[in-house]
Amino acid sequence: MSYIHHSNYLKYYEIGRLGWLKNLGFSYRKLEEEDFILPVIRANTIFRKPAFFEDELILETSLLKLPSYSIEFEYKIFKKKVSENVCIRQGKILDFNYTSRKISEDLKGLENEKDKIFTN
Repeated sequence: MSYIHHSNYLKYYEIGRLGWLKNLGFSYRKLEEEDFILPVIRANTIFRKPAFFEDELILETSLLKLPSYSIEFEYKIFKKKVSENVCIRQGKILDFNYTSRKISEDLKGLENEKDKIFTN
């Protein structure tokens, strides 16, 4: 099978999400050390075109909605050579501290970052 298996896209989205946060100076490791976790609670993907093993892909990650108790990202994957949109995904991540049950104050301050797109 020369197609990229659909389950791999979830890994790509995680790379995009962590890269987006890192690009803004957030350390996922630091959040975890403070007992904050960001579990994915919804993942919707619309596949438009197949991607193949040899395709070079571009992943764009952007904030879809301002953080409250959750953070919503949008991910778009394109084929590099032809700029074809392979898929689009919206995902919702729950943000909370599993010890104190509070929301990260650092992540609440992302309202100025809504229009920033991280590409990798």
